[in-house]
Amino acid sequence: MVATVLTAIFQGSVSVLMLTRTSDFLGYLKSYVREEDGAVILKLAGGLCVVIFCLEWVVMTLAFFLKYYAYVEGDGNGNGKVQHDDDEEEDLKDWPWPFQV
Repeated sequence: MVATVLTAIFQGSVSVLMLTRTSDFLGYLKSYVREEDGAVILKLAGGLCVVIFCLEWVVMTLAFFLKYYAYVEGDGNGNGKVQHDDDEEEDLKDWPWPFQV
């Protein structure tokens, strides 16, 4: 989780640099792409990085809360057990084909 947080922070900072310092970045490149097209490409890539950055934080927040609720409802080790009935096992035995998970 720590590596994911650090990666998300790094990606967010790269996206900010891509969106704010486009002309400086293009000045250092020796490319066959026109500068206007390169600026559009960098702006699109920066926007995509911002979207992915936001999605990463949403997923990490969701994972944190799910792990927290599993910890609270579980045995204290973060291993929340799912309650299942014996009736469910009997229902699965009646299937006509093998069902493996």
